[in-house]
Amino acid sequence: MSQLKKRWIIAKRIPPEVDENLRCYNPIFRQILFNRGYRTKESAERFLEASQPQGTEPEKMLGIKEASDRVIRAISDHERIAIYGDYDADGITATALLAKFLRSLDADVIPYIPNRFEEGYGLRKDALQNLHKEGIRLVITVDCGIRSIAEAEFAREINLDLIISDHHSPFNELPPANAIINPKQPGDSYAQKDLAGVGLAYKLACAIAGYANVISPPEDTWNDPRNPNHYLDLVALGTVADLAPLTGENRSLVKRGIDQLKNPHNQGILSLINASGINPVALNAYHIGFILGPRLNAAGRLDTAMTSVSLLLSDDVQQTGKLAQYLDDQNRERQEMTRQIQKQAEEVCQPIERDSYLLFAYHKD
Repeated sequence: MSQLKKRWIIAKRIPPEVDENLRCYNPIFRQILFNRGYRTKESAERFLEASQPQGTEPEKMLGIKEASDRVIRAISDHERIAIYGDYDADGITATALLAKFLRSLDADVIPYIPNRFEEGYGLRKDALQNLHKEGIRLVITVDCGIRSIAEAEFAREINLDLIISDHHSPFNELPPANAIINPKQPGDSYAQKDLAGVGLAYKLACAIAGYANVISPPEDTWNDPRNPNHYLDLVALGTVADLAPLTGENRSLVKRGIDQLKNPHNQGILSLINASGINPVALNAYHIGFILGPRLNAAGRLDTAMTSVSLLLSDDVQQTGKLAQYLDDQNRERQEMTRQIQKQAEEVCQPIERDSYLLFAYHKD
């Protein structure tokens, strides 16, 4: 068997001036910090403490003032609002976050996530039509919609207001929505470009809370559901599960969210932690990425993601217990299906020369 050839890229040795700047850390740690791009004691401390970066006020984000004003008006006029999410863990947590937050402000709001098998990904004209028939007057997307130009045009045709909140990269043309929240859109100077969909949902909640003057933002009031910081556990879940970079604002949000997850106040999350056999006190990003996140994702991959949304929205101990166990069972089923698919793929590739760089395995099922 031939030995695999590897090309090692060795990081540059830390320069003397940076070594001096970081002298309060041991030599190996100084080199690691330098490798990660930290050149000063101040920047290293911000990274290690996961402090909130400067300039992350939500009002600095393009479109968020218009979006907040429209949501506040909808609440004031008792209009029905739909949160339209994606069926992965990021979209699920973002949907639950905005729904719970807006309900705390007495909004008439429903969550909606399309079925992967019957409807497919993203905004759909038929879904928008059905929501409009049900009396919805404002749709807020989370984790989807930035490329749905035709669907946004359709929403305008049927007089359905649309706010798009999405972290994916847009096309050259933006959809004609009432407001767009996406730091990657042209003209948006917001420095933190790597927020997940749930991170943008959190920023929108922060902006609404600020513009509506519903609550002051000190940390000691995070247990008030009108305070967006109450939902940092959901932000941590969605951000890590979506593989967003844990740097900058994401790092700060996830650290604070994990602190909440260690002492869970969301009954659905607590039931999911218990069903997964995790000790909450020892919970970290690994448990989110490899244990909790896959269970939230399993619902959308095998059936409907609304099961996971219902889990995160419910305060009923018995209901959340049953839903958490159901998601745990679904995740085991997904794992077994994955093993069988991998086995079939290996059988398909068996007679093929293994020195090929890339193999595509096809099976009728």
